[in-house]
Amino acid sequence: MHLFLQTLGFGLVTASIIAVASMGFTIQFGLTNVLNLSFGSIMTVGAFIGYLIEQAGVNAWWGLLFGGLGGAVLTLLLGRTVFKLYARRGTRLFEMVMVTLGLALVIEYIVDAISRAQLYSVSFPQGASVNIGPIILTVSQIIVIGIGIAIFLGLEGLLRHTRLGKALRAMALDPSLARSCGIPTGRIVNATWLLSGFLCGAAGVVYVINALSVTFSTGLDFLPTVLAAAILGGVGSPRGAALASLAMGLVTAFVAAAGGSAYSTVAAFGILVVVLLSKPSGLSTVAARRVELTL
Repeated sequence: MHLFLQTLGFGLVTASIIAVASMGFTIQFGLTNVLNLSFGSIMTVGAFIGYLIEQAGVNAWWGLLFGGLGGAVLTLLLGRTVFKLYARRGTRLFEMVMVTLGLALVIEYIVDAISRAQLYSVSFPQGASVNIGPIILTVSQIIVIGIGIAIFLGLEGLLRHTRLGKALRAMALDPSLARSCGIPTGRIVNATWLLSGFLCGAAGVVYVINALSVTFSTGLDFLPTVLAAAILGGVGSPRGAALASLAMGLVTAFVAAAGGSAYSTVAAFGILVVVLLSKPSGLSTVAARRVELTL
């Protein structure tokens, strides 16, 4: 019973990390219709920025800001250049997936070359252990959970109670109608790249703070879990992504506790396969609603 409760605590921490990334991914996918497989590599870039911030002697929590900004700038740059260029040339949805996969590999191997494929450790203080009923968590783990909750609440408030959020939701439903109604669609797309990229980079930093290590493949290893949570939660729904992340975080944590940490990645891939089998229309929901990329 004690092991079950302790694993529950670890699952909540993992779910919070997945949620930060999957909420960013689902917003981006829901608006632009781009299944961006370079998302994981951008998460790696954010993770390394967090690592460099820590190595420079700056409080690692500042890495959240700088890692998020790095992810936002890189995502906007790719969105405004590569993605937009291919969209103007009439690239179709599946072809764009291949473009994002190529970008993911390019970014990964650049980071690989710079980092020389080494595992880097982060000496971030975890703080004292705190008993929350029968669950024991460190201060940093509680903060990670708090970050996930705060980002979820912030996104819900943004989407439901601000002009930007309402415009974003309108574009996700019908970009042509939104454009005809005078919504500055180009600015909304740019804001979406920035927001999703910031969450992607911040998720990488949160991962480093919890795992205390980073490699060139950190984000790509995490990507199947993020994809599965975004698809399971419903494309374009941060609330659904958060709930799906909670389920996946608990599942992967229990699998890791039962069979070793290596099996948690296997569980993530397995869940993604199950999701695609049970919801084969998950990836085509947006495509069925509109046939062009919104870039």
